[in-house]
Amino acid sequence: MNKFNAVFCAVAFASLLNACQSTSEPRQVTAETNTPTQESQNTLKIYKASKADYESWLAKMEESKSLRLYDDDLVDDLFDAWDDAVDVYEDFASNPAKATEDYSLFSDGTYAENFDKRLSQVAGLYDRLQTLKTTADSLLAESIAEMAYLGEIGADELYASRYNRLASDYRKLFAYVSDNDIDDAQVKQVVFLENAKKLEIAVVLKTHVEPLKNQITLLRREGFKSVAPISFTKSEASLEQVVASVNANPRDIDAINDAVAAVQFEIEHVKHIGQEVKRFRNVDNGKFEPLILELENRLHAIAQALEGLDLRNQPMQQQALVLEEKAQMLNTALTSKPDVDPQLAKLMSELDKVQSDLSMSQQEKASLTAQVTTLEEQNSKNEGLIDDLKMVIDTIKPKGDSSVTEVSAEPIDGL
Repeated sequence: MNKFNAVFCAVAFASLLNACQSTSEPRQVTAETNTPTQESQNTLKIYKASKADYESWLAKMEESKSLRLYDDDLVDDLFDAWDDAVDVYEDFASNPAKATEDYSLFSDGTYAENFDKRLSQVAGLYDRLQTLKTTADSLLAESIAEMAYLGEIGADELYASRYNRLASDYRKLFAYVSDNDIDDAQVKQVVFLENAKKLEIAVVLKTHVEPLKNQITLLRREGFKSVAPISFTKSEASLEQVVASVNANPRDIDAINDAVAAVQFEIEHVKHIGQEVKRFRNVDNGKFEPLILELENRLHAIAQALEGLDLRNQPMQQQALVLEEKAQMLNTALTSKPDVDPQLAKLMSELDKVQSDLSMSQQEKASLTAQVTTLEEQNSKNEGLIDDLKMVIDTIKPKGDSSVTEVSAEPIDGL
């Protein structure tokens, strides 16, 4: 009985084993073929998402390099967090299948999940930096614009030490904002802007005024101040006006350029007057007449050009006054003269009328020509009809019968 039970159990177990193999093996094969495919698709999707995040943040990190002005320490923390994230990403960047593998025995989550966690830390620091930038840009807008303008006009090259001190104060303003010391930032900004404006004025003076000042200094060394003191003093006064214009508004370039041109004119005038004075000084006694005659000839040439006058029988000062009066009268005449001469306007009007009449004549001529052409065509047509009628008469008229000709001709003439 025990043997029978043992055999029965063996047969039953074998049958059961065969039954299990016949029903589960295809599903296992299917599972073996389908499951890796599904897993690989999910892995590839996760890998692509991590790669896209990496590339997006890489661009943001490149932009963040220029934000050290706002908070140097915060930027360092940002890049340290980014380096940690990159370390994880590099482990599976060249092997997508590794993205869903466990990161380590001592850490929960996969490589991709750990990369996301570290990117979250990067994002938090980045958001803090952007918020700080927005606040500083608004609060320190005037200082930012002023510093940019100083760079445009070359303050860093012309006054390097002053510019560097100012740049140090400029960076401190952002440090105040980073520490949330808004009141200190506002107070210090007022001081910064005052110093920056002084540097701006110094740059404009050095660029536009210093060359003129050097020219006037050179004229003084060459003795023009003693030779032509009146003209020299006038050039110095015009130089002071340029300085005043720059101090009033160093960015009004048009006004500054006008003032600079006026000073340059006075400098050239000083040179001219000084040279003339020196020329007279070098003339020996009794030899002044040629110089006086030269000046008089210049006035005479002007008088001849104006109205053919000869004023040489009058003192030179009187000649100058007469020429000045004539010039003013000529200028007044030119100014009051109408833009269009009335006589010329009348002639132009008559010319327009003649041209209009000619145009009408051309139109009438064209109309008459068309009528003549029509009449000629009609006449030619009638002549052809008459010729045809003559041919018909000649055809139907009996030979030698003059009476038929006369009778037949009447109705045809009637036609």
